[in-house]
Amino acid sequence: MSETTAVPAVPAARGETRPEDVAVETAPLVDGSNGRPFVVVGVDGSASSEAAVEWAAEECARRGARLVLLHVLEPVVGSVLTVESRRYRARSVGDTVGDLWDQVNQLRDRRVDAEGQVEEGVPDRVLIMASQDAELLVVGAEGADRHRGLLLGEVAQRCARAAGCPVVIIPPPGGRPDPTA
Repeated sequence: MSETTAVPAVPAARGETRPEDVAVETAPLVDGSNGRPFVVVGVDGSASSEAAVEWAAEECARRGARLVLLHVLEPVVGSVLTVESRRYRARSVGDTVGDLWDQVNQLRDRRVDAEGQVEEGVPDRVLIMASQDAELLVVGAEGADRHRGLLLGEVAQRCARAAGCPVVIIPPPGGRPDPTA
């Protein structure tokens, strides 16, 4: 079982999220129980991630599959959280949920069968676990915390090696910058 942050039906306005507004519950990672095929796309706000969402939406339309946008929150390291750090974490989670909700609604406006999910854990592990029942896993080549000069980010590399389904790695828009420039 993994920790899942429930996406509220009507998210609060940005900056108004209180710790009690963010519910954490135990739920299956990605529910494939309805038998309908689905594609999982890792989202982190990076340019590669945005391109991955667009590519995955088009692929889902071709396949007649459901699109699951999955954002992974890294766990908090340390056992003691101050009141201020808890508030910051709650605001951060609220902003993440709000951004994901916006993306899902934009996709639904385009008639894409999409849903969003926020999980807490190590990104590559959570994505690999989600890939076990998926038809396809789509990730960006470079994440939000990319290291310059790497052809692929660490999460993309690990997913390519260990996913339970085919993996599509999407480059950033405009391709890679010239490393000699």
